[in-house]
Amino acid sequence: MVTTDPADVLSTLIQREPVLYAVDVTGCDKREVTEAVSTSRSTVDRSIRELEDAGLVTRSADGYRRTLLGELLLSEYYRFKSQTAELLSAGEVFADLPPKMDIDPAMLDGATIITATQATPHQPVSSLCSLLTDATGVQLLCPAVFPQLIEACTTATEGANRAEIVVTDPVVSALVSTYSETLNALREAGADLQLLETTPPHGFVVADQPTGTKAGLLIVDDSGARALIKNSSPDAVEWVRSRLDHWTTEATAVSSSAAGGESTTAEESTTD
Repeated sequence: MVTTDPADVLSTLIQREPVLYAVDVTGCDKREVTEAVSTSRSTVDRSIRELEDAGLVTRSADGYRRTLLGELLLSEYYRFKSQTAELLSAGEVFADLPPKMDIDPAMLDGATIITATQATPHQPVSSLCSLLTDATGVQLLCPAVFPQLIEACTTATEGANRAEIVVTDPVVSALVSTYSETLNALREAGADLQLLETTPPHGFVVADQPTGTKAGLLIVDDSGARALIKNSSPDAVEWVRSRLDHWTTEATAVSSSAAGGESTTAEESTTD
């Protein structure tokens, strides 16, 4: 009888993964499996018996092979194992975040995580800037002042067909006081600049590139950019777009007077 308890099947898969991988899908005998995993014949016998009981391995005319169930579960196991390794590599970052932090699981599935270190403190922002390179369309929420990102936005806007940039009040103030030329360049390039009075806990970006659309989630705290989570899966891109759309609805257009040195919204710049 095939085991149907998920916990038992998962335990068998983890414990017997080398043998499950070795039998492949085309079929092989126990001698070939024993040579592939460099273990005793008795261990291989026991492993195959347990994998058969779990429905992950079957015997055919060509020998033992993975079943479709075994193939699918092994693939999911490797995907989960890879994702776990990525999360563990950024363990300190995620350990400091509250457990109810709004990060959709789709953003973590198959993601690449770039963390700031003592040797490379600017790596997350640099990686975010690389997402803007050659982008034909950009949606960005910049919650804090990152000079490198400000310059990258200008370059990206000049080459993009569409650039929607949501900035917080500290960013607008920095643009007005320190990066006025950049602010003017963004306007001249046709960037849609929006001001958000609240400060979100993350930065977001969706970049439409010739090779496909990519999404980024920038984790920020008082010390700066802690990590960038990059993902190009449709579900991740859709989630980041939804967050950008949410914050955009709460933002107001940065008025033209801001380019001249006043940080005001379009509504505030009107007079009776």
